[in-house]
Amino acid sequence: MIFNHVRVALRTFGRNGSAYPLATGILAVGIGLSVAIFSLVTAVVLNPLPFPNQDRIHLIWKADSQTNERLVGELAYPELNDLQAGIKELEHVALIPAALYGNARVLQTSSGEPVQIETCPTTVDLFRVLDVAPVIGRDFTASDEGVGAAPVVMLSDRVWRKYFGANRQIIGQLIRLNGIGHTIIGVMSAAVDFPRGAGLWVPLAPQTDRRMIWLMAIGRAKQNVSREHLQSGAEHTFQMQYAEYAKVYSRTQRAVVTPLAEYLTGSSKPQLLLSLFASVLLLLSACVSAGNLFLSRTLSRRREIATRISLGATPARILTQFTIEALVAALAATIAGSLLAAATIRLLVSWAPADIPRIESAHLDLAALAFAAAMTLLATLACSIGPALLLRGKNLEALQRDGGLRTAGSRTGRRLQSLFIFSQSAITVAILSLSLLLFLSYRAMLRTDIGFTHPETLTMNLALRGPHIEPEMRRRFYAELLERLRAAPAVTAAAAVLLRPLEGPIGWDTEYSFEFDTGTRDPHLLTKANFEVVTPRYFDTVGTALLTGRDFSEHDSETGEKVAIVSQSLAQQIRAAGHEPLGERIRVFGAWRKVIGVTADARYRRVIEFADNVYVPYRQVKVPTNYLVIRGRVPAADLVALVRATLKIMDSTQALAGEATLGELAERNTARSRFTVLILILFAGGAVMLGAAGIHSVIRESLSVRAKEIAVRIALGAGRRRLVIQTAGGALLWVTCGVMAGLAGALFIGYRAADMLYEISPADPIVLTSVAGLVFTVAAIASLIPAWTAAGRDPRECLQAE
Repeated sequence: MIFNHVRVALRTFGRNGSAYPLATGILAVGIGLSVAIFSLVTAVVLNPLPFPNQDRIHLIWKADSQTNERLVGELAYPELNDLQAGIKELEHVALIPAALYGNARVLQTSSGEPVQIETCPTTVDLFRVLDVAPVIGRDFTASDEGVGAAPVVMLSDRVWRKYFGANRQIIGQLIRLNGIGHTIIGVMSAAVDFPRGAGLWVPLAPQTDRRMIWLMAIGRAKQNVSREHLQSGAEHTFQMQYAEYAKVYSRTQRAVVTPLAEYLTGSSKPQLLLSLFASVLLLLSACVSAGNLFLSRTLSRRREIATRISLGATPARILTQFTIEALVAALAATIAGSLLAAATIRLLVSWAPADIPRIESAHLDLAALAFAAAMTLLATLACSIGPALLLRGKNLEALQRDGGLRTAGSRTGRRLQSLFIFSQSAITVAILSLSLLLFLSYRAMLRTDIGFTHPETLTMNLALRGPHIEPEMRRRFYAELLERLRAAPAVTAAAAVLLRPLEGPIGWDTEYSFEFDTGTRDPHLLTKANFEVVTPRYFDTVGTALLTGRDFSEHDSETGEKVAIVSQSLAQQIRAAGHEPLGERIRVFGAWRKVIGVTADARYRRVIEFADNVYVPYRQVKVPTNYLVIRGRVPAADLVALVRATLKIMDSTQALAGEATLGELAERNTARSRFTVLILILFAGGAVMLGAAGIHSVIRESLSVRAKEIAVRIALGAGRRRLVIQTAGGALLWVTCGVMAGLAGALFIGYRAADMLYEISPADPIVLTSVAGLVFTVAAIASLIPAWTAAGRDPRECLQAE
């Protein structure tokens, strides 16, 4: 019996032209794209972390909106005791670096080739906070830190396998990090990747200076302790800090408590959730489009139903047939959609930036597929069985009559079709508006002047490591290295900098003040600037224009007058106070410096994040230069080989890492936005196609049902143009209403996602009017084509077909 129904369903699909295959294809697209995005969101956001009771783990930061616009405030080592004493709701608390970069250790490998490995210095309770244990060896203990403690190290699974051949007898082995012997005490499991990218963990050396802020706290709360309780405890602790150390801390500092999962996903979470929302809208759009077709086909089969009833078919048999047809269509759409979803997941993972955590583990999510399949089945059943149920109660005469002159459709059928057209238009406008806003935002990012006109400049980490490295030795080393590199024919410019541009959101900040406003500003409310230590010719190498004054030189030495170069934004502050920048004195890190130059503004943290910049010469501070910047006449790979060869001659124990051009760093910085834009453009294209296909199909199916009515009206002298306007006008009225509703929805979504937009308003009139015009135009074309075709048919052919 079932097989007979399936055979009849397939025969019905073939007999009804392209309506059913088109509906099935539309559903497959909706299922494929929505399931693909849900699978990515599951992998990145929803899947649990490899840490038991992860909801109890929180990061603790500081923020001070008056002194730091970026709202990122690090902690100093002595604040660990403050948190342990002040927040009784914490079981364990540890300190880790706020940023992993800058903490690498040089490992002497068995091949003799040194390599830099990202390292996390931490206090001993980190893995107790995470509630994980080494798979081999032991955890850190209190005896591993402090003065006189023997250096120890814990390996990540990746480093253990790559450099030590997964040797399980490695515990107790001595290795050299930065030229110092460290004993391996443990190996962590492959699942533990925290902080992300860490290959080694070493005990954090105790410090006493509360002004050395570069850390953040991570704590595990006790059972049933909420984030709000931790927030309150941290706020009280930081208030007590100000009361006791008023000269060190700001009275406006406040606590920021961030759940671990939220910290790890960062900006990728709202971007993926936004994409998920768009995918759900697309799935709804697909269901609406396909539902339109199923509804129209069912309504057009009234005469068939009448004939079958007259031949003795029971209502139950008719409903069963319609149900089987819906199931066959839903099954076909689900199978095709799952294949499309799997292919889309592979494609999106290959497009995704590397810094989105766990996205590489994304796979076809069966729960998402089941949900999409259920929505598809409901849509097909509702639009196939619903009209059949309405027709079941009618007598044979009524069905035959509806199949005749009044095939124009019942009032119920027209209302349902109008509702679908309205929904389709609204969903399409919402998705398209959001996609266009994010695309224009991303384009604005790309057009932002980041202050570096040489994107081909190669950068690399060379943070000199070892017990023999002292500030004076470091300065001599860099001076000799740069002299050797500049003398090479392949090199056009070379320099060094403390922290290269666009390395990450955490960097060196310094409070600053000018001599002319001394005593007029509260020292605890001074704004902050990005602080960079550079060598001579740095600005020429990276392409930051020197607007006025002079560059640093080797004469700006330890014994010379202390000097600084400021960015244009700081120079404008000086001019606004009635002074000229050159010759003015600025105080940074407790020292007064004479301004000798003004550079163009440059962005060091993020492409979309502006900050003032203060530069000082490398020979006048103990703060090291950690990154080389080099520009040449040969490919980047040849420049890297040149630097390695030169480094091997000067000190073979040092290692390079993180080679990338300024252009590549800028691309990485905007990669998440680009990924989101690509996803939404994919959805926008799908939404527009689904919308056009849905509206076109509904109008076409509606007109095929009304063929006899149109033929009679043409025979009675009705004009073709008037028929087209009347036929398509009703649909376009509902399209207009849907466009207005979609614009309202786009505004609501846009303002909720305003943090993801750059230099564009969610209510941008050009975007909204363009989208509205595009959707209306597509809908008009989709409506007018079948209407014009139907109105141009020979009325005799139509009546004979009827």
